[in-house]
Amino acid sequence: MKIRFGVTIDATPEMLLKADYNAIKEMAAQYESLGYYSLWGMDHLTWGQEGKGAVFEVWTLLSALATETRKVRLGTMVACNSFRNPSLTAKIAATLDVISNGRLILGYGAGWKQDEYEAYGFPFPKPSVRVSQMREGVVIIKKLWTGEKSSFEGDFYTIKDAICRPKPIQNPHPPIIIGGGGEKYTLKASAELGDRWNIWNAPLEMYKRKVDILTRYCDELGRRIEDIEFSWSGNLIIAEDERELNRKIEKYKTQRGSISWHDGIIATYDECVEKLQRYIDLGCTHFIFPMATFNEEKEAFIDRIASSF
Repeated sequence: MKIRFGVTIDATPEMLLKADYNAIKEMAAQYESLGYYSLWGMDHLTWGQEGKGAVFEVWTLLSALATETRKVRLGTMVACNSFRNPSLTAKIAATLDVISNGRLILGYGAGWKQDEYEAYGFPFPKPSVRVSQMREGVVIIKKLWTGEKSSFEGDFYTIKDAICRPKPIQNPHPPIIIGGGGEKYTLKASAELGDRWNIWNAPLEMYKRKVDILTRYCDELGRRIEDIEFSWSGNLIIAEDERELNRKIEKYKTQRGSISWHDGIIATYDECVEKLQRYIDLGCTHFIFPMATFNEEKEAFIDRIASSF
């Protein structure tokens, strides 16, 4: 399968602080013209220290970008099940798939950022409950996307003879990425219901462990692991040589205070090809980088690294 590369479009410190849609629009056009496969919006309500950063509502942002782009895929990284009733998410997502002429990728997750839950008044149950809610959400979304009249009664959500029109353009439906690495609940939900799976910033050995667990769940459920596409999202800091790489690391530390949680892939151009290949050898076919650590290298990456695959 072809190796694909995408970018989280609204994840630079400058854009988060200024809420600069015109800058985001220009960046989207640049990434599309360079041949990137996907652009992603974050589904967060607040961001940064004490919520001082600005972040656009993801569905509104992607709908706007759908009219500004023509080919690049548009995705949520990841839509939080808790923020919207799943039946409403199905309707919103179907609408976006139509507006974008079939370019939506639905990234879907159970949610994790407790402070924004509390700030906006959403209940924040324990992880097992949030994942169970997300699982019901995916079931409902698929039913509404593919059925004429859909009913479902679960522990958390109910729909009765619900109709979702227009249907998404993509057949049988837009791909659903389930995001997360929880080994007891999330990976099992990915094995059961996900078309694709993604995890944030996982080092190689951790990624391998998650793939092994996902494979085991697929075996238990009678599903082929080959039917699930793997992706990896995380920071990418690259440079021509070690001196330039160290300069970028120091710049990033100045912006964020540290890089410990944000390590990701830090490499020279030549090393980057080798590091990406190790993930590819584990089955990864889609890499997604945040602009905060990547934007300076968007052209060089296409010329020097993406062309190697």
